[in-house]
Amino acid sequence: MKKIGLLFGLLLMAGLTFAQVKELKETTVEPPKFVAQQISDSANDPTTSPICNYLKENLDNVNYLDEGVVTILFSINADGTLSDFNITNSVSNANDHAVLNCLKNTSGLWQAGKVNGKPVQMQKEIFVHFVNDPNQSLEAMAQENITNAVKKIESARTIKSSVNFTTAKATRKSERRLQSALFYLNEANKYQPEEPSIVFWQACTYEELGNEIKKVEKLNKFMEMTDLQYQAQVESISISLN
Repeated sequence: MKKIGLLFGLLLMAGLTFAQVKELKETTVEPPKFVAQQISDSANDPTTSPICNYLKENLDNVNYLDEGVVTILFSINADGTLSDFNITNSVSNANDHAVLNCLKNTSGLWQAGKVNGKPVQMQKEIFVHFVNDPNQSLEAMAQENITNAVKKIESARTIKSSVNFTTAKATRKSERRLQSALFYLNEANKYQPEEPSIVFWQACTYEELGNEIKKVEKLNKFMEMTDLQYQAQVESISISLN
């Protein structure tokens, strides 16, 4: 087991977040806020958001092993409680449940988001990056797996069009390579979830496999991920494996 120490830098990902107060025509939208005060001075970094400070305090000094990004989507209700937890990207049971349980413990410690001053339910998404500092970045690891997947897809296409195999043999060999491509893409998703290119290549792989249902599912997800109207708040922290 390797011991986790939280990196000092916890990053607020602004690309998909609400602004602190956003004007949408005549509607004023205020995002939910984490308002718990039980955070030690050592963890209370004014440059990061309160929920990231809380996670830093409560996930520190815990043993984990696996690298990757745990992503959890949840709802903040009008009364400040939390519900509808969904692990949208998994690393391992240990990593996933540590983050999930930590977030569940904050239920009731939130100020609800508001629309025109009225508390309403809103969604929030948390990314927790488990990284091994001496190794390459998670993004580089994801890209390596994507590259391997694309090579497998191209190999499968070449086999399908080859005159050196019977139809049955070509089908078997190409399907093995396509299943390998899906494995690499799933690995890439551990390191870089919500990356549209991964979903795009998954759709291509299912198309080659003749799985129309999964292909359409992935294409629809790809369109959703590139939709600039997505409104869930997103925050991210990095955890170093020592």
